[in-house]
Amino acid sequence: MLTISNLKAGYGESSVIKDLSFTLKENEILGVMGRNGMGKTTLFKSLIGLLPAFGGEISLDGEDITSYATYKRVYSGLAYVPQGRMIFPNLTVTENIKIGLEKTKAKKVPDYIYDIFPVLKEMGHRKGGNLSGGQQQQLAIARALVTEPKVLLLDEPTEGIQPSIIKEIAQILKQIRDMKGISILVAEQVLSFSLDACDRFVVIESGDFIHEADRADVDPDKIKSLLAV
Repeated sequence: MLTISNLKAGYGESSVIKDLSFTLKENEILGVMGRNGMGKTTLFKSLIGLLPAFGGEISLDGEDITSYATYKRVYSGLAYVPQGRMIFPNLTVTENIKIGLEKTKAKKVPDYIYDIFPVLKEMGHRKGGNLSGGQQQQLAIARALVTEPKVLLLDEPTEGIQPSIIKEIAQILKQIRDMKGISILVAEQVLSFSLDACDRFVVIESGDFIHEADRADVDPDKIKSLLAV
């Protein structure tokens, strides 16, 4: 569904992602694990087009989107939930979600959004800035989901969220994958969340993948040791 070939990206003269290749399969949840500063956010920003690629190719469902502007990547089927969620605090919950509807030109929030996130229906008239961290994360995912993506990118979705809600977010991602057939790429540091949510794991260090494992073969202690280095 998403194929990355020899991707190079960074900031100005500084190269962070040096020569990365990987594939996100159809209906797969792939966890990109890594410590702070290892390249997770740089990778995600380059995939959505907030950072230009220095080289390589990004292909979405067979379409080369490497040179596309961010909005065009969204129209091609890529959605992004950034680190820190970036919801609009002074807009209501419903208004936040409806911003994502611009791509589809729909007037009404789809019913499946409230099936997945019932709390957002209850709080539709509340300002986004008045929600808890976990509720804001659900709102950010809902806003991305209404764009009808083929691939959903989530950068550090557990940041600032209490442990009980972290487990709920993991279940929500699997529900989205199963209900909508969306492939999900998630950058994360919390191993327990990734073990609950992901089908496959890679560990990134200095802009390169140093370890990979399927869910059936994953060694949590191995990943934990790599995250602790």
